[in-house]
Amino acid sequence: MAQFFKHGWHLPLSWWNTNFKLSVMPVKKIKLLCALGSHKIVSPLLLAVCLLMPATANAVLLTVNNFSFENPSTAPATFTGDQASGPADWSVYNAGDTNSFRYFGVWNPATTDSYTDPVPDGFNVGVVFLLNTFSIAEAGLQQVLPSTLEVSTRYTLSVDVGNFDPGSGSAPWDFTGFPGYRVDLLAGGVVLASDNNTLMPAEGRFLTSTISYTVGASHTNAGQALAIRLVSLNGTGVEVNFDNVLLDATAVPEPSSRSLVALGLAFLLLAIHLKRQDALARR
Repeated sequence: MAQFFKHGWHLPLSWWNTNFKLSVMPVKKIKLLCALGSHKIVSPLLLAVCLLMPATANAVLLTVNNFSFENPSTAPATFTGDQASGPADWSVYNAGDTNSFRYFGVWNPATTDSYTDPVPDGFNVGVVFLLNTFSIAEAGLQQVLPSTLEVSTRYTLSVDVGNFDPGSGSAPWDFTGFPGYRVDLLAGGVVLASDNNTLMPAEGRFLTSTISYTVGASHTNAGQALAIRLVSLNGTGVEVNFDNVLLDATAVPEPSSRSLVALGLAFLLLAIHLKRQDALARR
């Protein structure tokens, strides 16, 4: 195989495209071809294709403190929380609208019929409990992260959203229905992306909300703190639960610079290739 790539120098571009059909070749196969050829790939066409292939960037999981709402530790069938402050590392969003029927904290649904689905992560779920008898304002939990908004980066936020099951109906409140939710990703207090109630989990079920946001080469809020906001829209159903809040970041390379380098090298090698072909023809 090494000898094949070594002597590929003398093969015309039409041969490479005819035999390897680069224009229709699956991405995985092109990557394999690039890897096999290593530094011995000298066809300008193939080199350009290899250079233009996007580099594999690994997503980095950013720190979200108490992402699973396990702090505070809570016994089965127990709620821990209050009206004006959230669980550890979380604060209350729209705290000014609190009253005796608005609570924030964590709930451990073990041994209860509040969920058919298992808790997505750990034992607890975050709680936003709003009775809209006295206030129709939305409210929720929020956290400012230690990470800041970086340019040329794609952010992906995923959150499990749960609909508390009314169960046997023995509770003093009617949990039938779903209040609606919103998940916000922010930087410097400015909302970058949101999932505004696109999911409708059934009673006692969880669904995963996912939002993405790509930052280009510049951004007004670059360098400012990232934040996450988990909101109940305070409709029928009283309570929304959240769990397993994960945010990752993936570097996004500048396509323009990569393309220019690839094309420049391809043209250079094409010139060398044609010159060598001409020299061989003169022999």
